[in-house]
Amino acid sequence: MNTLAFEFTAAQRRELERYTHFLGSLHPTFNNIPVVFERRKNSGHQLTVLAEDSRLNNASFNERYLQGFWERTEDARRLCNAYVEDLEIFTRESLDITRQTSRNELISQVDFRLYSLSRSLTWELFPPEKVQDLIHELALRFFNLRSTVRQLKYTVVEVYNESFGLKSVFMRAMDHRSCNCHPQPSVAQELFRETGTTPVWDITYSSRDASVRATEYKTDIAALFNGVAAVNSRMSLFIEEIYQRIDNAINELLRAKSASKLGELNFALGAAVEGGREFITMMNHIEAWLRK
Repeated sequence: MNTLAFEFTAAQRRELERYTHFLGSLHPTFNNIPVVFERRKNSGHQLTVLAEDSRLNNASFNERYLQGFWERTEDARRLCNAYVEDLEIFTRESLDITRQTSRNELISQVDFRLYSLSRSLTWELFPPEKVQDLIHELALRFFNLRSTVRQLKYTVVEVYNESFGLKSVFMRAMDHRSCNCHPQPSVAQELFRETGTTPVWDITYSSRDASVRATEYKTDIAALFNGVAAVNSRMSLFIEEIYQRIDNAINELLRAKSASKLGELNFALGAAVEGGREFITMMNHIEAWLRK
């Protein structure tokens, strides 16, 4: 596996972090819009309003989702390491049994208690009664892991899909007129006119002029939306690759379960282990990247 093809960068991590902060800033910023409308009205202008948009509702939820994404990825990584270790131990023990018997030894003749997995304290369904039951248990654990990874991808896809709607809502609101009697200043310009309504954001502005700051703010946010869309798309593809490798390992375990001889079993287990090591590498990489 070419790990460089899946490498994430510090710059991409920064994009994700800034977008998370942006999501958290949306509601405070939008809460200040009625304040600037009222401020314009008190200055003798005609009051205007901004229609509510339901696409804004999930911003805080998605912020929390992204804030907790590393912890959920770490949980998935720990699960991944534990299950692949179970598989590797089972495979080594199967090879040891083969060396003591024969590649042609019928699996039905092998005592399942020779495998340490038989002494596990937890089972996905029920305690084993034969070797095939142990293999089935390994497959069930990988099914559980696959479900956990699917949930990670669901998080990324949902945030990615909703970002397009949020961009539209945000830009429309910032360009909205701040009163009904004049096309200017826009909401964004009026927000920056006073410190109390200035959006909290992490860029250095080139001027103290409200119009300049409003333009630079909108430009930076537009670039952020483009950047995080690219990062989310890459994350989605990356997690899908992990998911597919887990799926392949499950298929190898199901093939191992149907084997009749130890030689056939070992071949399928070897393929499952190889796939397991690949997605462990990938899980370690994305978890380390998110932890920065």
